[in-house]
Amino acid sequence: MKLRLVRKEKILCPEYPWEGLHTYLYGSVIRLQDGYRMYYQSYVDGIGFFVCLAESKDGINWKKPLVKPLKESSPHVYPTVEVDGKVLDFYNQTRSLEYMSNVVANYHMPSVIYKPQDPFPYKLFGYTERGYCVAFSKDGINFKEYENNPVIHLLKFPNNKKVWFSDVAPVFLDTKEEVYRAMVKTYKIDKKGRIRRCVGLSTSEDFINWTEPKTVWIPSEDEDKLARSFGFKWADFYGLCAFNYKDYYLGFLWLFFIEYEIKKGTHEGKIGLYLAYSKDCVRWERLSDEPLIAWEDWHDCMITTANQPIMEGNRLKLYFSGFNFTHAHGEYKPFDESLHRACIGYAEFELDED
Repeated sequence: MKLRLVRKEKILCPEYPWEGLHTYLYGSVIRLQDGYRMYYQSYVDGIGFFVCLAESKDGINWKKPLVKPLKESSPHVYPTVEVDGKVLDFYNQTRSLEYMSNVVANYHMPSVIYKPQDPFPYKLFGYTERGYCVAFSKDGINFKEYENNPVIHLLKFPNNKKVWFSDVAPVFLDTKEEVYRAMVKTYKIDKKGRIRRCVGLSTSEDFINWTEPKTVWIPSEDEDKLARSFGFKWADFYGLCAFNYKDYYLGFLWLFFIEYEIKKGTHEGKIGLYLAYSKDCVRWERLSDEPLIAWEDWHDCMITTANQPIMEGNRLKLYFSGFNFTHAHGEYKPFDESLHRACIGYAEFELDED
């Protein structure tokens, strides 16, 4: 199985105050009868993360409808790592926002599943300070939180004087087994005492009751060898966006190439995009050392993707985000507001199964 890149372009960038320097996918792109909807992430220093809505007739030219009032004046906490008993919030200044906006929720790492036959067709899964939560909507704009959130409580993994939290968890509807699957980030400690990001799995039949996440894929020497070939020290699995293809599964693996661990923080490094394969969504393998999209231009440091691609014949349409800054920026390296941006792109691939 190979994917050959045949088209790539930038389609959406920050322009509003509630987007800051960041418009990116973590998120979802949904094809409807009359067009497309995109649920993307934005981030504002001093406030936190937002789930924003964009709409398009052709999937290339997007508009951001100002559909809901936004009023925020206090920061939200989305735990990533705790150091010496203190959860790091990474905020450098306090801000307030009051606008008409395209913000529909304030979850982090959102996935939106669309089932048009359901009473609430739009299902939102995302990360909060309570753990993973869900919300439901009839129109894809007004979401109501499930009253018994969180559906998966905060997952904590201690190592040395730090506690690491699971945050990334792309969700998809497995049409083969008719269950929802969350590819939850978990952690393991390796033989060198390093914390390693892994891929975990939780399933649900109703989007409300989820199984306990279990680790299914741990980075190996193959990933570390690839990292060293690029001048990094090791590589973790930052996230996996799995999807059905024929009678098996493919996945967009976000491979985190790590330079070093920050003493009072997370890690510095870049994120690359690779193709993964599984027969059962449990036993996974990376198919190539070649990235699907190279580090270059406006995406020369990190690449992440929507939770699902859109398939049309032998063409795979992928919405992705590109960052021109590394993972540690915003944590211990300040953003350069005149230079740094996270934008969203469109890529089209031809599938070759020979």
